[in-house]
Amino acid sequence: MRKILCVCLLSIMSSCSQISNKFAPQIGVIEINSVKDNALKIKIDVETTEGADAYIQYWNYTNVTQTDSVISYSPISRNSNLHHLMLVDVNLNTDYKYNVVVQKKSLERRSKTYNFTTTRNIQWVPYYRNKDSLSHVKFDGYLHFHSRQIPGYLFLTNGEGKLASYYKNEDNFKVSKWTNKETLLGILSNDTLHFTNGKKIIEYDKFGNTILEIETGKDNIQQSFHHEVDLDENGDIMTLVYNKKIMDLSSVGGTKTDTIKGDGILVLNHKKEVVWEWSVFDVMNPLDDETILNSKKDWLHANALFKDKHGDYYVSFRNISQVWKINGKTGDLIWKLGGIDSDFKMPEEAVFSGQHNIRINNDNELVLLDNGNLRFKPGYKQASNRIKMLDINAKSQSRLLTLSLDTLNMEVKTKDIVLFPKKYFTHSQGSAEYINDSLVVFCSTNTNRIVFTNKSGKELGNMPLEYSTYRVQYIKELYDTSYAN
Repeated sequence: MRKILCVCLLSIMSSCSQISNKFAPQIGVIEINSVKDNALKIKIDVETTEGADAYIQYWNYTNVTQTDSVISYSPISRNSNLHHLMLVDVNLNTDYKYNVVVQKKSLERRSKTYNFTTTRNIQWVPYYRNKDSLSHVKFDGYLHFHSRQIPGYLFLTNGEGKLASYYKNEDNFKVSKWTNKETLLGILSNDTLHFTNGKKIIEYDKFGNTILEIETGKDNIQQSFHHEVDLDENGDIMTLVYNKKIMDLSSVGGTKTDTIKGDGILVLNHKKEVVWEWSVFDVMNPLDDETILNSKKDWLHANALFKDKHGDYYVSFRNISQVWKINGKTGDLIWKLGGIDSDFKMPEEAVFSGQHNIRINNDNELVLLDNGNLRFKPGYKQASNRIKMLDINAKSQSRLLTLSLDTLNMEVKTKDIVLFPKKYFTHSQGSAEYINDSLVVFCSTNTNRIVFTNKSGKELGNMPLEYSTYRVQYIKELYDTSYAN
């Protein structure tokens, strides 16, 4: 049974509404309910005049005298007489006041003011804010990340580090992404052994409803998904996949039927139809790789995918410390950046190793997390197989790197470097980006920390995590609220 927090029955001309115009749309029944298994979502059902739009305006006071407040708005429901509204950004143990706002054409009506209080505690959720560690950090917007365990969780936290929203799944989230369509995508698996690959993609709307599920072995899709999932400009799902190819490697000491595990790009529409696909085997011959016998089980290890405004793809390959640009129509390899056979001249300070989280920014610059993993540094020779990875990387630091690419002269210029504290070095996984001109967020996956620094890399605060997350994503706003202005 739903727990009803408050119910108000209103007649068409009820005093519960503030009547400023007798022709304004009317407000009927307002019913507010809790949401099962999610203490940070509040559902409000509203009856109105037919064909009206409706949303909730809600706020809490930020001082004892109740003179200062923070006003928020629910997503809007349009052109209906029964509106299922939901608040998706509230804090625990907080007193809120709210109005229902109804609009039709140029006329508007607001209900009287009601109130509700969110629950003080919630059932176990693996995120707890450390107030002291964030005392010098505050920003507008949100962060998205996930918790890698079973059951799995997707999180949204606000600029004070408070939990704003969460999503739970009985499987383990390997990778997740807040999309340009205000949805959440995740790669799921029922194991905790593999860091970033799974056999299911799931998409939620901001209310927690499942929009789409795609599973390996169904709908004519045989590849497993890994490391990246996002929506492109058309709203299609793009992801990295594993492709396997049987080859004769006897000429380099292998067998005639060796299996090579390579990477590919798969683009699917919401009918689960293949829109476009590409494979590393289309542009590179494994026999040209001198190390293929050692690397055939995970040949190049793609770990990030980005599509630019021209429709071309960028793929990060960790094992060769290289970024490739792929023609989004023909699948041709346009250029390689980094590694031992880079098409660009690079200054020493621009050389990256074991990189993740690549993208092209608004200035057409390449931005990435340079993990600084010396195992994958171009030209690096490991002295002994007995040397542990942590020993190899004892002097390494992770960096946020911004590079300007001159594709006429094929040269690279370093535009910006943020060098993170050594204690947060992450030899694999992770992400980094600017929140604003003076604040950087760094996901140190290997130390279970979300770290905030200034542009010089000085630590300003951190969020300790109970479980690791693959990356952290800054979100300026959860949804457009221009209808309330």
